[in-house]
Formats: sequence, structure tokens, C-alpha cells
Amino acid sequence: MKSSIAISCFASLLIAAAALMGCGGSTGTSGGHASASHEWAWMGGSQTPTQPGNYGTLGQSSTQNIPGARFGSACWTDTQGTFWIFGGSGVVSQQSNGSLNDLWKFDPSNEQWTWVSGPNQANVPPVYGIKGIASASNLPAGRILAQTWTDLQGNLWLFSGRQFSDLWKFSPSTGEWTFMGGDTAFPTNAPNKGVYGTLGQPSPTNWPGARSQAVTWTDAQGNLWMYGGGGHDSQGIGGLLGDLWEYTPSISEWTWMGGSPIQGAPVVYGQKGVASESNTPGARDGSLFWSDGNGDIWLFGGADTSGGGGTGNDLWKYSNGEWTWLAGSEQPNQLGIYGSPGNPSPYTEPGSRTNSVTWIDGQGNLWLFGGNGEASQPSFYFELSDLWEFSNGQWTWVDGPNIIVDVGSYGSLGVSSPGNFPPARSYACGWVDQSGRLWLFGGSAGLDYSSITWFNDLWEYTP
Repeated sequence: MKSSIAISCFASLLIAAAALMGCGGSTGTSGGHASASHEWAWMGGSQTPTQPGNYGTLGQSSTQNIPGARFGSACWTDTQGTFWIFGGSGVVSQQSNGSLNDLWKFDPSNEQWTWVSGPNQANVPPVYGIKGIASASNLPAGRILAQTWTDLQGNLWLFSGRQFSDLWKFSPSTGEWTFMGGDTAFPTNAPNKGVYGTLGQPSPTNWPGARSQAVTWTDAQGNLWMYGGGGHDSQGIGGLLGDLWEYTPSISEWTWMGGSPIQGAPVVYGQKGVASESNTPGARDGSLFWSDGNGDIWLFGGADTSGGGGTGNDLWKYSNGEWTWLAGSEQPNQLGIYGSPGNPSPYTEPGSRTNSVTWIDGQGNLWLFGGNGEASQPSFYFELSDLWEFSNGQWTWVDGPNIIVDVGSYGSLGVSSPGNFPPARSYACGWVDQSGRLWLFGGSAGLDYSSITWFNDLWEYTP
């Protein structure tokens, strides 16, 4: 392969958090920050869930602008450190909600949002235009849980997401979308089966099946990589996938690089700490992943890691074309071992989870917040609000409750505090700015899609 995550006095905090949730909140950004190290600051958006956004004027930033509450959006960070967000499912206004295909950017230097393109209403159909030709009128369909990459030129790439199997590129310099290939049916009514071709051989006819929540990364050569997700296999059968793909932008072709073309592939753990060509994390979606800066890819947890249901807390590394199982359990639905806040330990590890927010700081350490899964006590796949760091091969529980807590503690807008923490959530977006601050936006809470709470609050954490 070429591929180049403490809180004390819980009782008093929970009482305060419950009171704060009824206070409403701002719809814009604070316009400044006063965050201290190891503290959260609420920087914008509303404390009240499921709130509409404020679009302002197309193309103009403002302290009053804020996207509406949403989850499952496509998220990128460009080469200038600007954060971008596309679509998801959420709220445009009190009269319009559903599938979104608006595009926003957030500039950490002035802490302002800009509505860049797309409609300020929900459920607008796509405009594909001509394959390979950029146009100001092109527009991807609204979608959730799509795959994203940023290439070496700073272009933003978008693939699939639930019922779609199309590939798009957005150029921040021109502000235009380009449809790069795939199915233009809207929505896809029949299963999109994958066309795998020959292992290791690129082809213009190769194409991954429609999917969501896959692991993605960009290697040092600028190629786009993707592993697993929930979608359709080579037979058009839906399920969890364990396949590995590479997309080469220079030739606009996909290559099947490994894993099974059939959904439901089992995990092969092998011996802990020993790399092997036969090892594989198997079929899973919603896993957490990061690149360590040395070209190695790390993967943690995800859904159905055992092949028999559940959520995992197993830790893997992919290096030189081989997987290594490094830590965590072979069994699903493991409770977290929290230890003492702020103290790393070889015995400390997060509980099984999926759909968390992750960041990579300037030192290459992984930070992890929330998601669906297990805290220190048995639960039923609830959202979490704990913060973890993985550094030097060890996990540290940094902040947030080690029990299931739905509410957060917002404090004052723009002011950090050791008692602040975001409400529990999953399917949120996160990014790191060029000053090393961690940012969190949106997401959802709820056990199923019929009872979801959507967020549009913006948070900052300074490590």
C-alpha cells in the first residue's frame, strides 16, 4: 500500500448542566475566544436542539451566520485550515427540514461562517451537469454519512452516502462542483453493486458499491483510500463491508486493493501485536481512524466488528499492506476502563463505540469525543460525551462523564471553563485549526432516526 483521544464532582456538574439546557442560546458565533488549555468553550449556535440556521448573504461571512442543526454531514479541512461542511439531514427553517445540500465554510482566524453555495431549503434535487466538467450550476444531492477526502491540491472529494454511488469534486478556488462519475439515479431505487475487477488492477469500469460510514484517507501521493462501510457488495446485497479501495485522481480510476467483495466478512485477529497478510478488521462501519504522519493508518472500533452484532473497542494498525491487531477486545460491547482523569495507563481504554468525532493534533496524537457505545456502566447503545487522547501507545481519559449523560454544560458563550462539556452526541463534525485548537460542530442524539435530536452548537477545545 502507498498510504502515507477530567472531570470531577459529577453530581454538581450534572445539576448545572440540566439547568443550562433550558436557557436557549446564541445563533451566531462568539466573535472571539478565551479558551484555556484542557477546557471546552461554547463558541456559537444554540443550546436548544433542532434549531434553524442563519444563512445571511451568499458568499459573505458574518458573526451572525450559523448552519442549521444537522447530523451526518460531509466534512473536510482544506490545506489552509478552513473547515467545510456539506449537507446532512437537518433543519433549514421552521418550515423546511430534511435532506440538505448546502455548502458552508468556517474560518478559524475570524471565527465566522460563510454560506458558500447550494440552496437554503431542504430536499432540493441534484444537478449533475456533464461528467468531468466543473460548473457553477452543478449540485450534489443532499445525503448523510458520505465519504470525504481532501487531495494534495486542496480539492474536496465526496463519494456516495446511503443511497448514492456518485463521486464529486469541489474546488475551493473556483467554488464549483464537478461530477466525476457513478450513478446519476436520484435516489437510487435499486441496489448499487460494486464492480471489483481484478485485485490490484485499476480499471475505468471498477466502481465501489454505494455505502456510508467508511474509513477514508489520502496518501502521500495524493491517492484516495477507502475501507469498509455499510453498503452493497459485488452481488448487490446490502450489509457491512470489509473491502479496501484506492482511487487515483490522475487517471480517474478505482482499484480494489484488498478485503472481501462479499458483505459480512468476518474479523481475523491473528496474534495481538503481530502483522500478517491474513489479518483483517472485517466488515464494519462507523469506525474511528487516523493517520500517524508516517503513512500508517490506525482504526478503532465500529459497528458489528465481531460478525455477530455489537460494537467493538479493538485497535488496529495498517502498515505496508498488512493489518495488526494492537489492543482492545475480540468481544463486542466492552465497557470503558477510565482510570484517573488525565493519567495515561496501559490498562485504560474507551468502551466499545461507533460514530465518534476524532481529531489529530500537531504532535500526531488522536483525540476522540463521544459517539454511540459503552461508558463505565452497561447501557443500550446510548450517546457518550467523554473525551479521550491516544498518545505513545496509551489511552488517557481526559474529560467528560464516564457515565451516560445526555445533557452538557455550556457555560458562557466564548468563555472556557473546566466545568464545560458538550452534550452527548454522534455523527458530528470535528476539525483542527492551524493553532492546534479542536473544533466540534453539530451531530445528533437518539436511538433511531425517528427520535433524533439535532444540534448546531459550535465548540472549541484547547489541548
